[in-house]
Amino acid sequence: MDYCLQDPGSQIKTEGVGDFMKKVIVAAVVLVFLFSTVSAESPFKIIATVPPFVRPGDENVTIQLTVKLERGEYEDVEVELILPRYFSPSKEGSETFTLGDMSTSDIQKPPLQVAVFQVDVSPDVVYGDYTIQVYITSKTSSYMDSFELHVVGETLIEITDVSTGGSIEPGSDFELKIAIKNIGSNSIKWMKVILNPNPTVSQDMTALSGQQTGQLTQISQPVSGVSTAPSSVIIPISSDLERVFKEVGPGERVLASYVLSVEPSAESKNHAMSVTLVYQDEPGMVQTESRTIGIKIQGAPNLELQGIEVDPAVPYHGEEVILSVTLENNGTAEARSVKVFIRSSMGEYTNFIGTMKRNENNAAVFKILIPEVEQKFPENLINNLLNKTEIHTYDLTIQVFYQDAEGGEKGFVESWELTTRTQYDKTIFYILGGLVLIIVVAVWRLQSRRHLKALEE
Repeated sequence: MDYCLQDPGSQIKTEGVGDFMKKVIVAAVVLVFLFSTVSAESPFKIIATVPPFVRPGDENVTIQLTVKLERGEYEDVEVELILPRYFSPSKEGSETFTLGDMSTSDIQKPPLQVAVFQVDVSPDVVYGDYTIQVYITSKTSSYMDSFELHVVGETLIEITDVSTGGSIEPGSDFELKIAIKNIGSNSIKWMKVILNPNPTVSQDMTALSGQQTGQLTQISQPVSGVSTAPSSVIIPISSDLERVFKEVGPGERVLASYVLSVEPSAESKNHAMSVTLVYQDEPGMVQTESRTIGIKIQGAPNLELQGIEVDPAVPYHGEEVILSVTLENNGTAEARSVKVFIRSSMGEYTNFIGTMKRNENNAAVFKILIPEVEQKFPENLINNLLNKTEIHTYDLTIQVFYQDAEGGEKGFVESWELTTRTQYDKTIFYILGGLVLIIVVAVWRLQSRRHLKALEE
């Protein structure tokens, strides 16, 4: 006789798998039979009382079903919940509730019953609406109905973009656009986007006026003639800085826009603004969040030539002259690395001024030696005899270079004429005087000799 040895553990496993498969087959057959017997027209009316929402991981969620019989008489009525994935009964067997006999004609069998269930929600459930089937059975028939259970997720909002439509200069107007996106899985019932363009000013004013809690804040008296109110750099053109949006679903984006004006005296830098987000999410919670955004105000320097002064005003040839080139920065930002160049036939000169702030005047000072001019004897003699000054002009090219805050090179070129004159030569007068004296002496001696010769004769 042959014997087949088998591992007891494997036999147990095989039997376990066989039992499980049998249960699955039986359950499938029962479900097919039950669904095949479900009547299309149900005499029962179901009213489900469920929470407005449930969260992942919730336990012992109470579901109340009001079952009303509208016609007929039924015995051993039971209500069973067919729970979808991510839902399970809080206790074993709690997904079934027995109502008993129900009748619309027999007063001892009430036509209205209430079934109460408790279910657990899986932590892995995702946002959405889930359909729960209701299976009503009696001795003679069965019926199907359903209701929905809403699962909420995480409420998250984010500022995804801030745009101004280009560069912002002091003294200009601009449109600020703030994009807010619902990046969570819950819907937002309503949202307020409140902009505070000058949070520092608001904090100072709050300190002066006191909190809105009924508490009084002592305010010291200001010094006479001195204003204690802080100044605003960015002013809204419209006083309404609150934007309201309704029904912002998951993944949706809203755009809040504001028209603002920048004071001409605003400093070129990154100015902070605060954005307050007040919203009510799907579970009905009202949340308040604050964000800080930066608006870069970037002015531009603009240097202009205010004037050129020469000392002396009309120098002589061979004389040293002081030339002052005065510049003014009438732009909206400081000018950096300011340099002034002078080029002419007399040579090239450079002066470095450095940084010029807004509305600042500064001068580049040069010392220039006027070269001597060669003069021909007849012309020089005639000019000196006629007391006539000879005029010369030198063409000067003035170049100004400077940088803005970004390091961009800027500049301009101006042309100017320097007028000079020749100086009187007194030596010529001395020579002429000596010649006249010699001639006079020679004539006198000649006349004297003639007079003596005449006496001798």
